[in-house]
Amino acid sequence: MNVIDKRKLSKEAEMQIKALKKINRWKIIALAVSTLGVAAAYAGFGGIIQSLFLGVLGVIITVAAAAAALIFNLGLKNGRRNVEKMLNILEKGSIS
Repeated sequence: MNVIDKRKLSKEAEMQIKALKKINRWKIIALAVSTLGVAAAYAGFGGIIQSLFLGVLGVIITVAAAAAALIFNLGLKNGRRNVEKMLNILEKGSIS
């Protein structure tokens, strides 16, 4: 592996690490929104002022945000594995 390829691969790994940090932030936001959805569902179904609309909306928000968090988590898992492979290639100095 020549120097130019190593630089390109190193730059790609660096960019993917930055992207993984952004995806992790989005996962945290999705989990927070999911928590708010649980609170809305609880308030709608079991709160002092019960509202079917608020309860159903809370359940929908919870399910959608939890699904988004799962997808972000899968992306993080695969992205980390990809970056690890790139760093291993850089350490060995050759593509196998």
